[in-house]
Amino acid sequence: MDVPSAWQDSKDILMMKRLLVLAACGWALTNAAALAAPAPAVNDGYDWAMRVNEDRVSDAILAYEVDGTDDQPLNFRCEQGGNRIFAGISGNSPDLKAIKLVSGNATLRVTGTTDVDEMPYFSSEEIAGGSAFITAFAANGWLRMTDGGGTVAMAGTASGKQAIKRFIAFCTG
Repeated sequence: MDVPSAWQDSKDILMMKRLLVLAACGWALTNAAALAAPAPAVNDGYDWAMRVNEDRVSDAILAYEVDGTDDQPLNFRCEQGGNRIFAGISGNSPDLKAIKLVSGNATLRVTGTTDVDEMPYFSSEEIAGGSAFITAFAANGWLRMTDGGGTVAMAGTASGKQAIKRFIAFCTG
């Protein structure tokens, strides 16, 4: 083996190592960003609240709302132990057909229908109580919703996070 070809082989190996290191760094940065999506800040006055229907003790609602008002950008409802959850939105576009929900690294696209009586109301198709999104939502205590008009971050306070966990347990238990 002559010196110039040994030198070229050494340069090729060094170049290959550099490419592998760069690829590994790029992969690590991409995946770290996806896994470490920061929780949004709590919106002033808003929190997650759970209410069990007083007429029928077997169903409940979890709403992101300002207490004492009808300001409620998103709610979830379920029957006790039914393992089926439905999302609802009041006052959106009458042609809304789907929303995207994200919590942590779990994303869920939910389709549904919008009824237009006095005010448009979107009702989603069923969301499985054990879905990756519901599990992440219960663990994180926050979500981001995209509904065609933009993205809204909905983070709970400590009591709101407990309401989310109680609601999920009620729906799936």
